Amino acid sequence: MNNISIMLVEPQSAGNIGSVARAMGNTGFSNLVLINPVEYKNNEAYSMACNACGTLLQAKVFPNIKDAIKDSCLVVGTTRRKGRERYPVLTLHEASPNILTAAKKNNVSILFGREDKGLKNEEIKLCDLLVEIPTHKNYPSLNLSHAVFLVCYEVFKTALPAGPSIKLAPWEDMEGMYIHLEKTLKKLGYGEKGGAHLLKTIMKSFKRLFGRTGLMQKEVNMVRGICTQIEERVVK
Repeated sequence: MNNISIMLVEPQSAGNIGSVARAMGNTGFSNLVLINPVEYKNNEAYSMACNACGTLLQAKVFPNIKDAIKDSCLVVGTTRRKGRERYPVLTLHEASPNILTAAKKNNVSILFGREDKGLKNEEIKLCDLLVEIPTHKNYPSLNLSHAVFLVCYEVFKTALPAGPSIKLAPWEDMEGMYIHLEKTLKKLGYGEKGGAHLLKTIMKSFKRLFGRTGLMQKEVNMVRGICTQIEERVVK
C-alpha cells in the first residue's frame, strides 16, 4: 500500500479527517493527502484518529488537485453521481485489481470529494478511473470516513494472499464413501417398504452437501468410520 495515497479534496470537518486516518490505519494505508483542508491539527481530529495520529500528523497538504497528483501514474476518482462526464464507472471489486497492479511500481492517488458536494466535473476529468460504492437508493450518501474505509478495505482485501490450498480426497474415495454411507442407511431401514426414492433423495442431498466444500481424506475416513460404528451397533 506504500504507493497508494488517499486524497481528500477540501475536507470540511476535522473530525472526518481524523476518522479517515483511523480507517486508513485499519487497512494498512499511511499516505494521507489533504487538498485545501480546514484546520485539522486539533483535539477533534486527534480524538477521532485514535492510534492513527501519526498518519494525521504526516499528512501532506496541497492547495489544489493538480499539484497533489502530479507524480501519480493512476488517478482514481470516487463518485456517487453518474452522467456523461462520469462514465464509465467501475465497482470497487472491479477496480481494486487495477489499482494494485498499477501500485506495484507507480504512485496511485484515490480522490475523495467534499462531504457535501463530492468531486466537481472538472475534477472528475483529471481522473483516469472512476469507482462507485453501491448504496441504498433511499439514502445513497456516505460519510466521508465510511467511504474511505470501504475503498481501502476492498483494496486491502484484494491484496491479501490467497489462503493455503487444501488437498481434497480423490473422486474414487468419495464414491467409496457414498457407497458405504448408502449401505449404512439401508441397514438403518432407509429404502425399505417402497422407500427407495427417499434413499436416492437423501444420497443426492449428501452429494450436494459434501460437493459444495469438498472433503479431505481424513474427513472421508471419519465419515466411513462413523458408518462402520453404526453398522456394528445395528448388527448387535
